[in-house]
Amino acid sequence: VLRSGQVAQGEEVRRFEAALAASLGAAGAVAVSSGTAALHLALLSLNVGEGDEVAIPSFVCAALLQAVRHVRATPVLIDIRPETYNMDVRDLARRLSSRTKAVIVPHMFGLPADVPEIAALGVPVIEDCAQSLGSRLSGSPTGSFGVLSVFSFYATKVICTGEGGMVAARDPDLLARIRDLRDYDEKDRDA
Repeated sequence: VLRSGQVAQGEEVRRFEAALAASLGAAGAVAVSSGTAALHLALLSLNVGEGDEVAIPSFVCAALLQAVRHVRATPVLIDIRPETYNMDVRDLARRLSSRTKAVIVPHMFGLPADVPEIAALGVPVIEDCAQSLGSRLSGSPTGSFGVLSVFSFYATKVICTGEGGMVAARDPDLLARIRDLRDYDEKDRDA
């Protein structure tokens, strides 16, 4: 990457995006500057904003809370299961409202959360795979269950690129929206 002279985007990053998407069975993936940026763009791509609620676990890193607040949505804290530190699906079901627009589901410490059960509640799920790259649930990789999945490649994560994050999705329209949000100034270059 350093020898290429292209440290953001470029051919190496496209190959990384394609490899991650292929490992998940996703339509594609979009590299971004950090895991927090991935969370932010995932929420924006789902049109989450002011007046909306986003369910997040009560035990989690501050990045989730920051991303939810950055889009001006209201975080709804969900109890965790003490044996896994993952979101308690029963508590989530009790706290859902007509204003709930998304659920961010981290797989804490690499332990897969029960995303199929959470997704069955009918709210879009953003899987946070910052700690679970390589983990599997019922034979499928974490990151392959939600509407979107986000990854972090910070120094403390499973794969370290120094900084960086990624958003993956099965829906090509969501991927196009995320790419457009990431490349916000591309249109100005073509004008």
